[in-house]
Amino acid sequence: MTRPRKAAIVAGLQAGTWVSATHQIREQLLRGIRQGELAPGSALPSERELCEVFGVSRVSVREAIAGLEAMGLVSVRHGRGTFVREGTAARYEDSFGRYLQLHRAQLVELLAVRGALDRLAAQEAAVNGRPEHVERIVRAHRAFLDAAAAPRPEFDRIAELDVAFHVAVASPGAGGLLPVLLTDLHGLLTESRLITLARPGQPARSAAEHQAIVDAVVAGDAAEAGRRADEHVARVRRWISGFRAPASG
Repeated sequence: MTRPRKAAIVAGLQAGTWVSATHQIREQLLRGIRQGELAPGSALPSERELCEVFGVSRVSVREAIAGLEAMGLVSVRHGRGTFVREGTAARYEDSFGRYLQLHRAQLVELLAVRGALDRLAAQEAAVNGRPEHVERIVRAHRAFLDAAAAPRPEFDRIAELDVAFHVAVASPGAGGLLPVLLTDLHGLLTESRLITLARPGQPARSAAEHQAIVDAVVAGDAAEAGRRADEHVARVRRWISGFRAPASG
């Protein structure tokens, strides 16, 4: 990889604040792999560069890379660096299918917790949401809707806007605890969200379900807002519960 190309990739990595350091690094590198910025055979930025970009320790960087290696997406060549493996596209899909199967019980449990929090958040928004909060929810929904309707949807961006919408719904909660809890919880659901949103037609379905939540919040109907929010997460939970990865050939 040439130095300008490598510098551009490093510059494109962004440190976030809503997930753990290891999740943060792994997600950014996964995005680079998915979008082709880190092509098969190319080298990942060095440990030192990743530490500088994210402001984290080498331990967090090594844990993130170990996770990618375990998924079969990269190979670590001691003394040379870490490289994206050939045939990554198919391996990427297979690895996430295995991820869902391996972590199904934990994901279903996390989604059950998220459903309860989302229901409470929607109810609070319908009852206590001030005009500026409701407008924030509407703006977040419109941003998601536009991304979901794009001719060539970018699932990473759609996933980010999905989180932003649900956190916006939680923003009117008294005391500010709900958005903090939901932000942390969404950080644990990053991989499963990308898988579910990549399903054919799922962004449009999610947009329609978000619209139902928004309509109930705007109408001040707490019971309907809570029900719609709960159903939205329950559908994902049921799909993950019954998910079966396709048999490898």
